[in-house]
Amino acid sequence: MLTPTATPATPLPDGTSSRDGGYPVMPCAIGPYVPHEAGMCLLDEVLACDEHSLSASVRPSPEDLFAELDGAGQAVIPAWVGLEWMAQAIAAWSGLQAARTGQSPRVGFLLGSRRYESELPTFACGQRWQIDVQLDYRADNGLGAFKATLSDEHGTQAARAGVNVFEPPARAVASAVSEEGSPEAGPQGRSPEHSQEHSQEHSPGQQDAAGAAPQGNV
Repeated sequence: MLTPTATPATPLPDGTSSRDGGYPVMPCAIGPYVPHEAGMCLLDEVLACDEHSLSASVRPSPEDLFAELDGAGQAVIPAWVGLEWMAQAIAAWSGLQAARTGQSPRVGFLLGSRRYESELPTFACGQRWQIDVQLDYRADNGLGAFKATLSDEHGTQAARAGVNVFEPPARAVASAVSEEGSPEAGPQGRSPEHSQEHSQEHSPGQQDAAGAAPQGNV
């Protein structure tokens, strides 16, 4: 499990600071590295990060998007949200790697998980939870896998999973953007043939074969 480091800060030209390796001084706000719409970035801080792993934290409140009341009337977060926390921690890791080279975070997808297991049915609001993700592999085609754990403020592990993600290579994103602006493209930037094929392959509400779900930058 990673813990915040005390590496001396180095001033940057834009007035911010970083430590060796191009990472910001930790802990730091996670929002800039998880480019979700307002309210959809569920985590609070990056505690530590390197080329292979990241630790983040969240202290959910009763006003959180997914908060609900349990049988005792206490605000809690359903256990399945832990997987989204893990996915956003991976998104932050990817965003920080991009920031080191002056790039913006790129869109990514959560493809699925291997055996997400939670020891708890819910996670208490008002308590600090730590998410640790460790890179398993990252292929040139954008496919990747991480090992992820979720622990309470005492360090007791509450959930774990293997998480599969996909981040399209930059050249593929650039090509898609170029196609969006093509005069031959049909509605929403897709050619009529592509749109017809897509409608035949996917009925409303049906996921693709990989079960891919957009997760912002992962």
